[in-house]
Amino acid sequence: MTATTLSSLTAMTTGFAVGDFLIYEDISVAAASKVKKIALPYLSAALRVGRVSTEASSATPTINTDLVDAHSITALGTAVTSMTTNLSGTPVDFQELKIRFLDDGTNRAIAWGASFEATGVALPGTTTANKVLTVSFIYDIISAKWGCVASVEEA
Repeated sequence: MTATTLSSLTAMTTGFAVGDFLIYEDISVAAASKVKKIALPYLSAALRVGRVSTEASSATPTINTDLVDAHSITALGTAVTSMTTNLSGTPVDFQELKIRFLDDGTNRAIAWGASFEATGVALPGTTTANKVLTVSFIYDIISAKWGCVASVEEA
């Protein structure tokens, strides 16, 4: 367990995380009055907000999985020739990645490439005009691929 200053609680707080629990105390209080407190569950601000990248349109979208957990393509104006070409990062086992597509009003083809595979859910091959398509993946260190676990299109 590592002591950490937790500025999200107060500047006068110290504590440590144990699994999903955060144990902390107010260090501005006299030692005789200190009471340990537990906050459930503890999630860092980065995990609650998410790490998202966005681009308007690209035949080879750029996603760095070391920096983001989600990528949004907001006005896809061309067919995606490869989701793998500009995919970078060193993912860890069970890391999640979500990709959201919105085309420019025309159905657009999506070619996934070698870094993606269907894992219980088929990889979508096209967008539907003016409908948001969200695809979720979990990284599998055994196959060294992003496995598609969900694909949902706006109604």
